[in-house]
Amino acid sequence: MKKTLKNINTKLIKPVFSGVKNIWKTKKWLVIGILIVLMIAGNKFLQAQKDKPTLTFTNPTIETITKTLDVSGVIDAKEKASLRFAAGGKVVYLGAQEGDAIKKWQTIATIDQRTAIKTKEKSLNTYSKERLDWDQRQSDIEDGTTVDETTRRTINKEQYDLTNSVLDVELAAISISNSTMSSPFDGILIQSPTTVTGIQLLATDTFDVVNPNTLIFKALIDEADIPLISKNQTAVIEFDAYPDKEIKSFVSYISFKSVASSSGTAFIVELPIEATSLDIYRLGMNGDVKIELETKHDVLTIPYISIKERDGKSFVQIKTAENEAEDREVELGLETDERVEILSGLSETDEIVIPE
Repeated sequence: MKKTLKNINTKLIKPVFSGVKNIWKTKKWLVIGILIVLMIAGNKFLQAQKDKPTLTFTNPTIETITKTLDVSGVIDAKEKASLRFAAGGKVVYLGAQEGDAIKKWQTIATIDQRTAIKTKEKSLNTYSKERLDWDQRQSDIEDGTTVDETTRRTINKEQYDLTNSVLDVELAAISISNSTMSSPFDGILIQSPTTVTGIQLLATDTFDVVNPNTLIFKALIDEADIPLISKNQTAVIEFDAYPDKEIKSFVSYISFKSVASSSGTAFIVELPIEATSLDIYRLGMNGDVKIELETKHDVLTIPYISIKERDGKSFVQIKTAENEAEDREVELGLETDERVEILSGLSETDEIVIPE
């Protein structure tokens, strides 16, 4: 039996082997070419399968979506003043140091008043003399006596001299008043040109006072975005110095006049900051604010990156029964940087493609 099977296998194999051998001899290059083509095709197929992207799907969700406008700005104050002496002078009294809290009308500093006081005394003496001369002139003129033109001119000159002497006294009083500096409001002295008396100040040296209860965040809004801004819009402020801390605020002021900015024409928008001192929030600190422009509750949303635009229409790719993706047109509503509202075209049960 074994011998019979062996003979049958030999009879079957020999013709096949002989045929292959003949083909190899006669059409060797054709066979090689076919094998090369098959190898290239197989390699491309494997590479295509390897390069085929893995699709990531997600479902639309019902949530609250808020559109915001993000801009940068700095801390400032509504009540701030740079005080200086009109003509400078030697400091003889200091009523506050940098960082001290001061009251309205509290004296901050006084410069030497001796020159102003002496000038006032001299002006008073001049006034007294002019007044005596004037009274004497009036007494010399009898009632009903006709005064000639020369005498009339003399009387007028004496009247001008008397008036000027009064003005000199008033100017001297103003000079004395200006030698004392006081705060126009409650606040903090944040800058002083000197910490000691006896220093000669220039007319350009200033004492800076700020009311911390009037701190604001001041931002510049591009003119293209200003129609979106209105008073009382809520906002969140984050400062560079405190990246993990957010402050809630609102739009309290929108400037009526434009200002120039690096990006073109802009308008100043102010948002109040609740603070009673400058220990944390200091003037000039940089930060960013998110102004809430519009909010919608319980709406269908998807990631913004899943939207495709074509021919003025919006599309998303949805999952098919074969785990492939096909385009579907959708209608968009409120848009943010991360999410977008879907008005029509999708439901919560749909699965959409998230681009890698």
